[in-house]
Amino acid sequence: MNGQDWGLLLQSWNVAPVVVIWLSAVALVYVRGWLRYQRKMRARDLAVGGKPSGRAREGRTGPDGLRRSARRRFTFGRLLSFLAGLVAVFFAIQSPLDVAAAFSLQVHMVQHLLLMIVAPPLLLYGTPTLPMIAGLPKSFRDNWVTPFVTWKPLRRSLGFLVQPPIAWVLFAVTLWVWHAPQLYDLALQSGGWHRAEHACFLTTSILFWWPVLEPYPFRSKRSRWRLVPYLFLAGIQGSALAALLTFSPRVIYSYYEAAPNIFGIDSLTDQSLAGAIMWVPMAVSFLIAIVYVVGEQLSASPSYLAERRKPSEIDREFDAGGRRACALPLAARLPSFLNQLARKPIRRTLQLAMLLLAAVVVIDGVTGPQVSAINLAGVLPWIHWRGFLVIALVLGGNYFCMACPFTMFRTTAKRLFKPSHRWPKLLQNKWLAIAMLVLFFWSYEAFALWDRPLATAMIVIGYFVAVFAIDALFVEAPFCKFVCPIGQFNFVHSLVSPTQVAVADGAVCSDCTTKDCIAGNAKSPGCQTHLFQPKKQGNMDCTFCMDCVDACPHENVAVFAIGRLDDVQSLTTSATSVGRYEKRFDLAALIVMLFFAALVNAAWMTSPVIAIEDSLVQHFGVGRLPVMTVGFFFAVVGVPILVMQTVGAMSNRLVGLSSSDENVRANIAKFAPSLIPLSLSMWLAHYCFHLVTSFDGWRVAGDRAIADWTGTAFEVGPIAMACCKADSVPWLLPTELVAIGIGLCASFVVAYRIGDRGVTSEHHRVAIIPWAVLMLAFYAACVWVLLQPMQMRGALVVGR
Repeated sequence: MNGQDWGLLLQSWNVAPVVVIWLSAVALVYVRGWLRYQRKMRARDLAVGGKPSGRAREGRTGPDGLRRSARRRFTFGRLLSFLAGLVAVFFAIQSPLDVAAAFSLQVHMVQHLLLMIVAPPLLLYGTPTLPMIAGLPKSFRDNWVTPFVTWKPLRRSLGFLVQPPIAWVLFAVTLWVWHAPQLYDLALQSGGWHRAEHACFLTTSILFWWPVLEPYPFRSKRSRWRLVPYLFLAGIQGSALAALLTFSPRVIYSYYEAAPNIFGIDSLTDQSLAGAIMWVPMAVSFLIAIVYVVGEQLSASPSYLAERRKPSEIDREFDAGGRRACALPLAARLPSFLNQLARKPIRRTLQLAMLLLAAVVVIDGVTGPQVSAINLAGVLPWIHWRGFLVIALVLGGNYFCMACPFTMFRTTAKRLFKPSHRWPKLLQNKWLAIAMLVLFFWSYEAFALWDRPLATAMIVIGYFVAVFAIDALFVEAPFCKFVCPIGQFNFVHSLVSPTQVAVADGAVCSDCTTKDCIAGNAKSPGCQTHLFQPKKQGNMDCTFCMDCVDACPHENVAVFAIGRLDDVQSLTTSATSVGRYEKRFDLAALIVMLFFAALVNAAWMTSPVIAIEDSLVQHFGVGRLPVMTVGFFFAVVGVPILVMQTVGAMSNRLVGLSSSDENVRANIAKFAPSLIPLSLSMWLAHYCFHLVTSFDGWRVAGDRAIADWTGTAFEVGPIAMACCKADSVPWLLPTELVAIGIGLCASFVVAYRIGDRGVTSEHHRVAIIPWAVLMLAFYAACVWVLLQPMQMRGALVVGR
């Protein structure tokens, strides 16, 4: 485009008289109302005379304090803000931007950002409600507007729309729907649809920013800290859409392929730049809003926070002693199929099905071809089972342990040998399980277990042997509680699962004298991991075996829906059947190890990390195993120790505590549960990547196994790298980013609640800052890992 063309474009103002008249009328009404409030404030000052004094001068109480508060609501800066918002709307829909948007996606994106993240906050910061009403003619205001705005159904409807969950959904749905290729092209081709698109963006954005700025006289009773995940998740979904535009290998909007570009660049480049334009300003705007909310809360007085704070349901469930006053309301009982799982025949059927699948994996792993992509031992455990395991933990709970195929071997061993020994007291902790987990993760990388069907089969056989041997010697369930690596993974992450086995009525348990849920009876052995239901808090050590459900003579134990984030943060202060969590440093170490392993396990399959490993092998002239071993133990053991010591010491130092080993360990044990949501979200993103991109592998491996077992011919059709499938699933990366974004927000919430519990001074709440920094750093590392090319590790066949 030459200089003459630019000149013509800059002169192409698309001024519509109707828009100008409406915006001018709104501005005049607001200014008139704002001036009216200013005159009222001056009149009151003259009536009182002199300056306010004492407590009134501080703006705390009294009429002078109220006048000072009113002045803050209707300052000259708020007037300028509202008028600037109107100018932003005018510039977005009437300036040359509107004309140039038809020839460049970048310009169109700027137009949308003005309507979504510039104009709405400016308009709302101007507290428009009262000035707009006060600025209307008195007769019109009294006879028409006042009855309308005080109509209860209307007020309830507006209050519903500006609730954060509703406003967030409306904002996100509008953003994604109007950026769908069909609707986006339709808006560009039709003036009417284009105006409808802009109206939707402006309206839903005003609703979205309303709970953030709370224009007077609106005021929510809910905690303002809820706005941190509200804004962060909005930034995540906006970043996901921007990433689609930025990294898409093809032009998404066909309209721009046919239209000449005003910048003289190709459509794909224009689209990538438009995505970047959406990404950066939107992310920055949400970050500024988060800083605004956090700064407001940290600087607020304790009386202000106490006035706004409303006790949650979980707080009302605990008395002053920290124990559950009433376990769970009967309404929380799940009437769906989940409680049908408590029936022994159904559980035994699931366990038998899993046992048969394990047998199939072992047989094919031993006798089949040692090519993981066409062997059931190379596909089912490492792609499907892991993916469905984490999905079950997120959506339900620890249901794999309930259907565990090793359960039948445990039962058989106890019936045959009738053990009488107890598990050594020295090993009644999680340290052995932590060592087993570290050994497994190291072996997984060191020996490429995902690509060794025979080794996978041997691991399954070893599991069965270990379960049988331990349960033949020891009473209860020490293997599940203290040894099993899979069980420890499930125990930790099920702490944020939405269901829990619990009692319905605490009063019933108080009157119970037999305690069958733990002691057992003729129907059931009771809880084998020694969890006493009335004191049970969370899912730690709960295998969902439902033996306590069978044993309870009062039918007072069932599966319940739980407010899990509230439950996790209460773990550090509740005396539970696994002890006080702040005293169980082994539990904290287990949580921390799984937290770092989630990142390391995913990062080790990315191209940059593999390249670093190869370069170190060449530099030192040694084999891969020594380099991998040193790097792995440094990342999974060394780094966590250093980071946790640093974070714990800094957290204590901020509240004036010494950095002694005892205090640091106590701080780590206190805040470690807050890492669980972020940890689980990374495991979910990682394992679901494999599940989605390599899901078809079960069919190919299954066809090959059936062909071998029946003696029929098996022909391998076209094959491809499974990673190539990720390019054909555009929703996969955004979903992964949203998952870890939700995990980060949940971890923030848990950390804040842990730090806030029992704290009376704002000074002590800063203890969460080092933990928040750790979570942000971990989140950034996870995003980097998910954006890297992934090594598929033997998952080559995606179809036949």
